[in-house]
Amino acid sequence: MKLTDRIGEDVIEYKGREIHLSLFFDRVLRSFELLNDPYFTEVEKVEILLHMLVENYDAVADLNIEEKVLIINTIFDRFVAEGAGQGGGEKPPYDLEKDAEYIYASFLYDYGIDLFEQHGRLHWKKFKALLAGLSDESIFKRIVAIRTTPLPPPNKYNQEERRRLLELKQAFSLDRAETVEEIDRKFDELALMMKSWAKGGKANGDSHRRAKAGNPRRDRGA
Repeated sequence: MKLTDRIGEDVIEYKGREIHLSLFFDRVLRSFELLNDPYFTEVEKVEILLHMLVENYDAVADLNIEEKVLIINTIFDRFVAEGAGQGGGEKPPYDLEKDAEYIYASFLYDYGIDLFEQHGRLHWKKFKALLAGLSDESIFKRIVAIRTTPLPPPNKYNQEERRRLLELKQAFSLDRAETVEEIDRKFDELALMMKSWAKGGKANGDSHRRAKAGNPRRDRGA
């Protein structure tokens, strides 16, 4: 993201054609869901992605399937995946789909932004920047901190600390399915933890708020 760029003017030039992209954050998130959907064939996914992400679909409609795959991969490599955990490398400690509720609540808490009201308005690059800039007091950043905080080496003084952190890691793990009872329990655990942090001066509610107001791509990494 460059502050000298004009957000929203995303264009690919291919064989003399200008392919204008529509990269609102909700469309990009839907494209991730589509890539992991087993119902559609790879060819169907290519066509749907082009309809979703290309404003002037007529510019690509007559391309062959190999060229369409090239366009899709270019969109993801140049405009979507960079800095978003969508490419190769280490898997980020969050999932844009599984953590959707936490992200929504955190945008509302930190920025006063209701993401449902931003469908078709908030550009993907802006969404990424705001996501990265969420405060440590937001629920999303707290959960990421739980996932990334290493367990301290055991000693005779920290057994309870290790037990609670391990329980929180298990509760907020990205790799397990949850029952309703488990979801309720993990929020109770998080509430207790947040109260503990607040007493220690690490969180203080509103005083810390800032602003009110071949294949078409590899699997999603975030």
